[in-house]
Amino acid sequence: MPATPNALAAAHRARTIATIARTRAANPAPVPNADGRTALTDIATLLDDAATVLETDEPGTWDGIVITNTLPFDASVVLHAADEIAAAHPAIGFPPRFTQYVTAPVLGNEVELPPSLLPGGPVLIAREGDLFARLLAVHGHLRLMPPARDTTALLEGAFTLHWKHAQLAAAEAAMTDRPANRPAVPVAVEIATPGTTMALRRAHEAYGPTVTYGLTHRRLPCHVSDQGVTHTADRMVSHHGATVATCDDDTHRAAAAVAARELYDSLG
Repeated sequence: MPATPNALAAAHRARTIATIARTRAANPAPVPNADGRTALTDIATLLDDAATVLETDEPGTWDGIVITNTLPFDASVVLHAADEIAAAHPAIGFPPRFTQYVTAPVLGNEVELPPSLLPGGPVLIAREGDLFARLLAVHGHLRLMPPARDTTALLEGAFTLHWKHAQLAAAEAAMTDRPANRPAVPVAVEIATPGTTMALRRAHEAYGPTVTYGLTHRRLPCHVSDQGVTHTADRMVSHHGATVATCDDDTHRAAAAVAARELYDSLG
């Protein structure tokens, strides 16, 4: 039995992204780091392997009906390996879970945006917001594409936007790392969890511009993620009422204090 149209569409996406990876690896200008070029080449090889499996694996059946929404195990393994390489090398411009583009025709999954660069100032927020809006538009077109349609141009557009986001991240990191541009971390005073907005306002009047308190309902993610992996927030940092959720990691708490202050400043 030949591969299903969904599997063939996923294979086409895998080979298209493999070509994007090899093209980027062959050009020393965008990825001058040898490790980055090696990572791109390895990703391309894995994607080609996944495409071969998708093109040749015989689909299963259930009660005479062909199953179209499952990935072959071998394809899943190599796609996971490709994601791990991308997550370990963010400078190559591939998001940590980029193989969602490949699996979407089979699994019907959404494609996530790359991890946000927030906290940041108004200019960074605007530039990243523009990139995210354009990515969401591409994702919408891809979602509506029938399996038989050629998605090459849309995928090339998406990965160009991912590359621009990676460049924006690198520029922001370089700017932030300059000693004169490193923001001082506000001192966050520990307070009891306020029950109302008015109680929080009174706490600021009593304890200063930045306070922190525990969350009673832990449903929020920490604003800092590690290679796309989020942590559950267990406290909030507030700067004059502009709040940012954080886990109890000292580094994340300090970043939350800076983010809350920048959020407050951007709202002014």
